[in-house]
Amino acid sequence: MKHLIRAAAAVVLSASAAVAAADTAEAKAMLADAHATVVSKGLAAAATEFNAGGKWKRGNAYVVLVNFEGGTLLAHADNPRLAGKAMIEARDASGKPFVQETIANVKASGESLVEYRWANPSTKKIDNGRLMARRVPGQDAYVAVGYWE
Repeated sequence: MKHLIRAAAAVVLSASAAVAAADTAEAKAMLADAHATVVSKGLAAAATEFNAGGKWKRGNAYVVLVNFEGGTLLAHADNPRLAGKAMIEARDASGKPFVQETIANVKASGESLVEYRWANPSTKKIDNGRLMARRVPGQDAYVAVGYWE
């Protein structure tokens, strides 16, 4: 019986790891697409497109576009009413200044992956999420995908 329980637990853990890998891969693909859109269309046109939602909001993932100055949201595919809001002082549910951390990482290396506790767009409950970001070339801004696994 113990072996059966262990085997069942192993299957569940393996399935969870496979789902996490798929979600991360999907977030990476979404980020690459969003980054290409910003590069080809510019900040203003991309922000308008992202704020419209559509393909920029998928299940547990959405795109944001953030200016380094004040951590100002230029676009938020899940909640476009947040566009224009300064988020530099924002902290997640555990008190982490995730926007500041993301800006620092992106300035240092061009990319960032920050874990944070924020409202899951599907459940509307605080959950463990990730913010995967990439610097917009030639701009003091980053485009990112927030996603929950």
